[in-house]
Amino acid sequence: MRQSELGRGGRLVAGVLTAIWLSAGLASVAIGLWLRRGVLPVLLGGLALGYACLWLRVAVTGERQRWPRLPRTRKRPGRIP
Repeated sequence: MRQSELGRGGRLVAGVLTAIWLSAGLASVAIGLWLRRGVLPVLLGGLALGYACLWLRVAVTGERQRWPRLPRTRKRPGRIP
């Protein structure tokens, strides 16, 4: 098994986190639309649903997600930041 692959337990945890974030996002959107009629709960619910999609991808693929590397800039000698 490669180091980036998750085992059975890791995929199970990712699936549970998917369910938690999905339910929190749907509840937040429901509260924002029906009970409170606010923009903030709907936006936070959308963010939670996006986070649930990321955890779903981890659970399905079984691989850890990596942040994209940013290009490094060279420091110029003699320059004060």
